[in-house]
Amino acid sequence: MTSMNPNPVPDEPGTSSAEPVRRRKSRVFATAAIIIAVTVGLLMTYLGSRSGESTAIPPAPTAGQSAPAVLAPADAQMSPATLSLDPLGVQAPIVDASVIDGALTPPDDVSEVGIWLDGAPLDSQTGTTLIAGHVNLAGQGNGALFDLGTVEPGQEIRTSDAAGNSTRWRVTAVVSRAKADGIEESVLAGPDGPRKLAVVTCGGELEFSDGVGNYQDNVYLYADVI
Repeated sequence: MTSMNPNPVPDEPGTSSAEPVRRRKSRVFATAAIIIAVTVGLLMTYLGSRSGESTAIPPAPTAGQSAPAVLAPADAQMSPATLSLDPLGVQAPIVDASVIDGALTPPDDVSEVGIWLDGAPLDSQTGTTLIAGHVNLAGQGNGALFDLGTVEPGQEIRTSDAAGNSTRWRVTAVVSRAKADGIEESVLAGPDGPRKLAVVTCGGELEFSDGVGNYQDNVYLYADVI
């Protein structure tokens, strides 16, 4: 894993430049952790043989692999702590994202997605909830977020908190951003500010080095609470 030097996070809207040093240090660490994971591909690394192909959408799994995400109709009942991508008919359990060696890391099971614990919790009335997941992994196939880039603005998705209370979200944008450009800072707004949801996975061209593949982009889905 490659390490990066953390860069200070600009003051967020409504945040005084005199905020406590401890809080600012926490945000700097959070920013650095996510940047590390995103830029070196630790968030969503695909392991496989060299194919030489360049695709906008991640490649399909090889023979014998299957998509593990739960397929469900748009009006399906949701279990507690679930992300429901209703336009795709996909539901994924939401678990805590680990921070391993300073990097935000999604769950190993590609059918699950991970929530950033320093962001807004699922039951919050304010702030940005950040959810990340693998696009696919060798031996598991497609992840729950494999087709995230095909969701369109205006469509609705849902989340449920630990108590099973559901929140509806309207997608405002789905964009691809080169990992080399770093993390898009709005997803780090944390528990303060307008209520928003950000879902992130990998996409873009898949490049290999020593048999290890790394997607060159990240796909961001942004949504506002309804």
